Amino acid sequence: MTKIERVMVAINFAKADRIPKGEFYLEDGFIAGLLDLKEGVTFRDQVEACERCGLDALAFSPSPFTASLPPDSGSRPEKAEVWQELKRWREQTDFFIFAIIDGPFQGTAKLFSSFTNYLLAIAQGDPAIPELVKEGVATNIELGLKALALGAHGIIIADDIAYNGGTFISPKTLRLNFFPGLREQVEVLQRAQAPVFFHADGDLKAVLNDIVSLGINGLHSLDFSSLAEIADVRKATAHKVCLMGGYDLSWFEEETRKDKALRLLEVAAQGGGYIFGSSAGIISDRQSPQKVMDVYRFVGSYDE
Repeated sequence: MTKIERVMVAINFAKADRIPKGEFYLEDGFIAGLLDLKEGVTFRDQVEACERCGLDALAFSPSPFTASLPPDSGSRPEKAEVWQELKRWREQTDFFIFAIIDGPFQGTAKLFSSFTNYLLAIAQGDPAIPELVKEGVATNIELGLKALALGAHGIIIADDIAYNGGTFISPKTLRLNFFPGLREQVEVLQRAQAPVFFHADGDLKAVLNDIVSLGINGLHSLDFSSLAEIADVRKATAHKVCLMGGYDLSWFEEETRKDKALRLLEVAAQGGGYIFGSSAGIISDRQSPQKVMDVYRFVGSYDE
């Protein structure tokens, strides 16, 4: 089974030859430690590190500057430049390639001088917010469609609407001002025959049903405080939404790291519809290569 087939099988809740694995990317410091490199990390090194970890899926972002500009901005660079790294990996490797684009909430936040000012503008009912959201949604769709045209297999809409204590703004405000634009992004990109995942860190329980009702194909991060909460998410999304992530970066350093992986798989992978990975999506140079490989090898040998 190819990497692409393995990921698509998980998305469609069918039986794969093994649990697929995916991260957004591996940082160069981690790769250097994993491969014992004495010089800089090359593209070939990046590919080898991903292969050693047994990854099936990777994700690529456009430049933040380009992604945050409205559609008619005259100073914007050509979009073909934005996805060059994605295009290279698509053409020269066999990984399942996700393109990461902003969602309405996260994309609009980038237009403000600070996140605090953004939240204040929302709270005060700034009349500019709806138009900024509309422009952002158009930009995000355009970027996503360009990525798919260049060969991306799927889309991850990154919209960090929450933290550990819940959503940054009320669920009511999200439903009124942001979820309609999010739904538009999902529906337009799915019409291009691409699976669309939603990514957000933090506690999404208050709006989980809203997110599922958007018709997304997958949910990434699973940044919840306990495996019991992930079990609740699995129950709420069973046979509807593929889950991806859920392994806390701190668990790699624990002696029980493989036990934590086993418990996560028992919670999230039963019945299919799961892609193993960290909740952060990024394996950094702070992680021990040996300990990370312990976990990845264990997951690779797991039999549902």
